[in-house]
Amino acid sequence: MTPILLHIYGPFAIHSFGVMIALGLIITLYFLHKDVKLAQFIDDQQLTNIFQISFFAGIAGGRIWFLMTNWCIVEHWTDVFKVWSGGLSISGAIIAIVMTLSLYFYYYKLPALKILDRIALYTPLLQAISRLGCFFAGCCFGQQTMVPWAVMYTHHDSLAPLCVYIHPTQIYSSLFLTCSFIILMCFDSFYRYKKPGQILALYIILSSLDRFFVDFLRGDREFFTHPTLFGNLSIQQALALSLIVSALVMLTFISIYKKSDESI
Repeated sequence: MTPILLHIYGPFAIHSFGVMIALGLIITLYFLHKDVKLAQFIDDQQLTNIFQISFFAGIAGGRIWFLMTNWCIVEHWTDVFKVWSGGLSISGAIIAIVMTLSLYFYYYKLPALKILDRIALYTPLLQAISRLGCFFAGCCFGQQTMVPWAVMYTHHDSLAPLCVYIHPTQIYSSLFLTCSFIILMCFDSFYRYKKPGQILALYIILSSLDRFFVDFLRGDREFFTHPTLFGNLSIQQALALSLIVSALVMLTFISIYKKSDESI
């Protein structure tokens, strides 16, 4: 695994982590642009605005939550901005994007849940591709293991421990998120009586389940300083569990009280 694909000059380089995120963004934007149902609510210019807002909100939210739970890695103030070296919390990004876009939709009087449903439909694919960037960079690494599919990092720029066999937790997440994408696509294609917000809620549940279960095998888990009601769960697992419960409540409320909308 090579974290740096091309060194340009000094601190400037093309990182595999950034390339995979860029690739995921391009593919996701392509699908959103081709989404006929999404075109019923927004035009191309609004899609561009939403995409830009999501990008910056996701980077900011993901980085802030990551630093809040991994502050020990910051040795210099410039380390706060080194997102190209890995270090983005998916859960933090999801929260920031949903909150920011909700304000945007409210301001422009757009149907928030219907649009968020269409965005959430393709987001697992973006995450699955981005996780491959984590794999190349060595961030989000797994615990030591001797399973046949274990991986070993040897590149000195890798963020994972070197010369030991560890779980490829990034690949686990990528596969889980790919399956989540397929599940959401099947739900969107075959379930006729969908209601606004259901796809979004299902996405949050699936994405949070990915983090909750894979985190048991990660070697970079951060725990609470003092015992809490979450027991031996990591901080990220506690947040994922909170998101799952919130999304289940949201899904239950929508399923009971919302009218079906066959146009979404």
